[in-house]
Amino acid sequence: MTTGEIGCSEEVERILGSELPDLDKLTQAFGCITGFVVDYAGHELELARALQDQEQVVRIQIKWETMKHARSIFESCYRRIAGRRPWNESA
Repeated sequence: MTTGEIGCSEEVERILGSELPDLDKLTQAFGCITGFVVDYAGHELELARALQDQEQVVRIQIKWETMKHARSIFESCYRRIAGRRPWNESA
């Protein structure tokens, strides 16, 4: 487990143990985990490109885009239910 994973895991535990409403717990935990995966994959992608490992670039690109798409689906559903964006991110 990397330092980032430990930090994200601890953050998720903090979120789940908080007094937030369940919808906010779900949103923040999902955002933390998937945000970590997107950021980490972005760094992996940069490294694979620098090493000119095209096979790895394709694998990581798929993971990165899939997770970004999952976040956009969640955001769309959340906006319909809550009437606001789930995270403070640009579109």
